[in-house]
Amino acid sequence: MWSDLVGRVRTPAVAGALVLGVVVLVTGWTLAAVPEVGLAELGVDRFLIAHVPPTGVAIATAVGMVLEPAGGFLLLVIVGLVVLLRGDLRRTGQFLVVAAVSWLSVEPVKLLVHRPRPVLPGIAVVHESWSYPSGHVALATAIVAGLVAVTAGRARAQVLAVGAVLVVAVAVSRLVLGVHHPSDVAAAVVWAGAVAVVVSALLPRLPAAGTTTARHRTDRQVRGVVLDGESR
Repeated sequence: MWSDLVGRVRTPAVAGALVLGVVVLVTGWTLAAVPEVGLAELGVDRFLIAHVPPTGVAIATAVGMVLEPAGGFLLLVIVGLVVLLRGDLRRTGQFLVVAAVSWLSVEPVKLLVHRPRPVLPGIAVVHESWSYPSGHVALATAIVAGLVAVTAGRARAQVLAVGAVLVVAVAVSRLVLGVHHPSDVAAAVVWAGAVAVVVSALLPRLPAAGTTTARHRTDRQVRGVVLDGESR
């Protein structure tokens, strides 16, 4: 069992994820120490704020409200129920662990980096949390990563395609509202994705989709043969 765990962890994917995690931390400390970099980044926020219509701002605001911590936990539960309906309890548990750990792991990074929120004319400064990385974008990334961890083949490709669009949409919504620097949202994607890779490697491998169902079907067939033989 221990050798199997070591084998799962000692892979290029996990090594790359650990390196990316270090890069996110070092980048965050650098950005916090050199505020001028953040000021240069805000050109992206200003451009989006100037060109996105009020309807887009309203949508971005709604997305922000839905992905607040309470809404985020509710969303995890809802997606977990969908996974349960389409899969099994083991896959559901794995999805919830990967997604929840990947999302919540950004909070220690926020505390370690201490990067203030951007300050833009006409935008209220949010004081309740630090800016780097974005928790909203981390949540979106974590949900996609959790689904990737419990799918395979064509289903995984579909999750990646749709998930990438959703993550980008959430990232843009945070910039439209002027509550994050572009590097905040980028760091959230990298960090949550890297953590998901490590957590997935630590968890036991899932059986191939349909294996459990096929096994149950075979067991029922065997029991049917035995009972039929006994009745004769």
